[in-house]
Amino acid sequence: MDQTSYPDKINRSIPIPLYYQVGQILRREIETGKYQPGDLIPTEAELQERFNVSRATIRQAIADLVYSGLVERKRSQGTRVASGRFEATLQELASFTNEMMTSNLNLITHILQFLYIQPPEAVQESLNLRADEMVAMMERARYVDERPIAVERWYAPLKYFPSIDKEMFKSSGMEQSTYYMMMKRYNIQVTRTLDSVSAVGLQAHEARILKVEQGYPALLRSRISYDTNDIPVNYASGMYLINLKFMMSTNKIVIHNTNSYKDSERK
Repeated sequence: MDQTSYPDKINRSIPIPLYYQVGQILRREIETGKYQPGDLIPTEAELQERFNVSRATIRQAIADLVYSGLVERKRSQGTRVASGRFEATLQELASFTNEMMTSNLNLITHILQFLYIQPPEAVQESLNLRADEMVAMMERARYVDERPIAVERWYAPLKYFPSIDKEMFKSSGMEQSTYYMMMKRYNIQVTRTLDSVSAVGLQAHEARILKVEQGYPALLRSRISYDTNDIPVNYASGMYLINLKFMMSTNKIVIHNTNSYKDSERK
């Protein structure tokens, strides 16, 4: 995953939209520090000349970057890299471990399974894997004050995580965090995630682990994590005995634990 292996020019011979190629090149240049937070990126005219594409293509590429929160566009002031966007640390990635620990909750993790498998089709598609590529699958239960509150499954492609095993992960502290261990062991830094959230009723397997009745309401959160090269490096899904309240006016999510633990907030 060497950044130097990625092109800085568009390729017109491949069936990928030009605006998307332009956007990905600019994204990598921002993420690798060519443009710092607060810096102006080149003008539309300059980008047109650089990539030899239409203004509409450039505008679509920039619009996607604005939507992703990477850049900010202000009339008569140009387009700037969003302030602080890449100053985010592991602590700000809203990992479940961090959410609990920063709320001064005693989080403990028990690994239930650690297997090398061919991933389910949905995971394979999310991680852009071939059918024959293997992943490590870790299923674990999360406890707060000795009470089970979550069941998670985490999938990591072996091509990015060679020799990964369950002994790398601890039951407490930051070494139970998959983000932390990815950085510590493999120097893989997650810069963005794609989350999906829905309310579900627990199936028998998860209900047994969480010590509630089958059908008990829970939150299903699925997450694809991307590295600095915008490669999807792992997929995780979890069932949580919590409710999410969406604060649309502030673009924040407030987590209310159904077991009366402290609330935490995720930006």
